[in-house]
Amino acid sequence: MSGSKKKSVGSSSLADEMKNSLKFEERSNSGESASVSGHNVSRYAAAALPVEFTPAVLNEKGNEYYEKNDYNEALNFYEKAIAICPGDGGLHYNRAGALIRLKRFTEAIREFEEAIGLDPTLVQPRQCLGLLLLGLGQAENAREHLFSMGQKPDQATLQKLQAVAEHIDKCTEARRLEDWTTMLKEAKAATTSGADSSPQLFACQAEAHLKLHQLTDAETSIYIARMHEPFSARQSKIFGMLSEAYIFFVQAQIDSILGKFDAARTAIERAARIDHQSAEVTGKRKNMRLVGKARTLGNEHFHSKRYAQACNAYGEGLLLDSSNSVLYYNRANCCFQLGEWEKSLADSNRALLFRPEYTKALYLKAASNIKELPNNEEVAENLSHARVELKKSHREGDGKVELVSDVEKFQAVIASGESVVYFNELSNPECIWMSSVMDTLSVKYRSVIFLKVDVEQSPAIAAAENITVVPRFNLYKDGSRVVNKGTATSNELELLIKDSLIDPI
Repeated sequence: MSGSKKKSVGSSSLADEMKNSLKFEERSNSGESASVSGHNVSRYAAAALPVEFTPAVLNEKGNEYYEKNDYNEALNFYEKAIAICPGDGGLHYNRAGALIRLKRFTEAIREFEEAIGLDPTLVQPRQCLGLLLLGLGQAENAREHLFSMGQKPDQATLQKLQAVAEHIDKCTEARRLEDWTTMLKEAKAATTSGADSSPQLFACQAEAHLKLHQLTDAETSIYIARMHEPFSARQSKIFGMLSEAYIFFVQAQIDSILGKFDAARTAIERAARIDHQSAEVTGKRKNMRLVGKARTLGNEHFHSKRYAQACNAYGEGLLLDSSNSVLYYNRANCCFQLGEWEKSLADSNRALLFRPEYTKALYLKAASNIKELPNNEEVAENLSHARVELKKSHREGDGKVELVSDVEKFQAVIASGESVVYFNELSNPECIWMSSVMDTLSVKYRSVIFLKVDVEQSPAIAAAENITVVPRFNLYKDGSRVVNKGTATSNELELLIKDSLIDPI
């Protein structure tokens, strides 16, 4: 090699840490062979290539684009050079640098490892890999590379390594003790100390926020965790489970709290596929399956108006998952139907404890209050506000028709006031035309909620409403069906809305 020049590589703060470690490998093409980072390409192969396509020239082009911060183009040239000379560790090393800038960390790790495998004497790839692993929260793996081949990191890196490891240890202990406040504090500290690209540490924050009933913050943190590329190049673990599985483990809990049961089931099943040996993951999957069965049984009883049995079924589910806001709401709804206002109010409050902005629970709480205190003006005002918020929550925006598939959501909406529901198979071309009619009417009659139900995707709703033939329109007022009609023209539907749902002035 004719020499080297420094390049800056990294992810956010990683860039500053790695810029003095990563260097472009300048290539030469002279003598008996074309040499690229110490690995030779036959002079006959080199001679067969136009000068502009030799590995050295392609690598230099990649360097130029890298310096211009055009990492995609730099990567393109490095890959062309590797295609010609795949045994060159320096080229894989350079490719890793571009991948880090593009936040493709797993690929970068593999490229560093490839470079090390091709030339075990190379020090720089080991150091840069150590820094990258540290940024990803893999303190022990980072230590292995930073101290390899008799090397020792500088004092700043050493302090960062020690701080990240210490905060992760404290975070682990806090989780074991279910000290969620400390867990959140230590997970944040580990991130700010240097592991700022660690998806599992953001997932730690999400889980701690969830346990502290800070649902919005939990959603934000798990979103950030999912935005980061899963670290799957190594079998790294956190809290005894594979790091990638942990992210889906937390996602499943958040989805469950939000009532997104299909998404929760998908997330926990994925976590179990990634780490089928984790007792905590498999235990959570079993628990969620049992909770799902209890919920389904409760729903069946509820739809058949067996409210006491439904209440018991939801209670069985709550014994398995005492933070399930939807089961609390469902049981509260059963109590409401049974006229047990105090119990309905208590369960509504429990649902709101775990999910403060749960609009249906807010509405049910207000409705339960007014049953207990029918002449209280403040309670009546709260009910009115809750009704408005419930209507708003079930719209995609003014003048929009919502496609609804959840039975509980459907029942809550039709119970909240005046609504028009269009039942059809959405694959039917007629549905497209009728949807546009519903859109137009929803703008004109803003006090009415307009819904669509795809009976193929939502057979439970269709069964509950005795829908056996489609298309069909049902009009509801305060939960009671007032119109049940088959096909209707735009004018006919509008007339039905005026006659059945709009109070005369």
